Amino acid sequence: MNISQKKLEKSRGRLEIKIKDQNLQKLYQQGSSKALMPDFHENLKQLMLINTAGGITNGDEYDYKFEIDSSKLCISTQAAEKIYSGFGNPANLNINLNLTNNSSLFWLPKELILFNNCNLKRKINFNLSKDSNLLLCENVIFGRTSMKEEFEKGYFSDFWNINVDNKLIHTEAINTGLFEKKYLNSFSTLNNNSAVATIIIVGNKFLNNINNLSETLTNNENTTSNYSHWDNKLIVRLLSKDSYNLKFAIDKILSYFFEGSKIPKVWNI
Repeated sequence: MNISQKKLEKSRGRLEIKIKDQNLQKLYQQGSSKALMPDFHENLKQLMLINTAGGITNGDEYDYKFEIDSSKLCISTQAAEKIYSGFGNPANLNINLNLTNNSSLFWLPKELILFNNCNLKRKINFNLSKDSNLLLCENVIFGRTSMKEEFEKGYFSDFWNINVDNKLIHTEAINTGLFEKKYLNSFSTLNNNSAVATIIIVGNKFLNNINNLSETLTNNENTTSNYSHWDNKLIVRLLSKDSYNLKFAIDKILSYFFEGSKIPKVWNI
């Protein structure tokens, strides 16, 4: 029997979390998905997500649901999420976040690292009430360049939807049969870079404070960034040669919105 015929062990993870009036009302965790809410003695509640499996590979299943009601919260991850190669169907990661009653969410997971022959389908749905606010930052690394690893090929399907009062206001979509290095390195895609980030901001709490945002953008031989602002949303795109340089560029932007570089500790740990 070859390895493709064997029944391989797969990881499963499920989270259901509700925060209301700055208090944790529900914490359900199952499988390899865990969550901690450290007490940093700060006004901003901070939630840390942990994958005890150490990474994600083919056939793994993860499902996260968050309810944020009348609260201000930052959600991050304990470490970079590593997407490894494997056998079988793609891994599935489904995330649903609901913000109601003047809530604010900083969605700041650490980087998603795609290894050779990775196989992942991810869906993220943000559902906001009209008086709520969202700042999300997602960054994807094609290969762990710090360990001299190069990304050659892999499958990655990624869909994000942002809804305000049940009306779709933004969609991000990557859906390709196969990423290959020769395509990623073309001028119209990554242009020989290996790290990309997207920051999306929705809600007056954040959008009222963007007049000097351009001064925080990094544009040099290692990183390129720019932003667009329309239809009551702001989108920042960053492209960098590696995760090291990308992190510095992201920190500058987050510091701008966190007043005096007071970036949440869960993002910096």
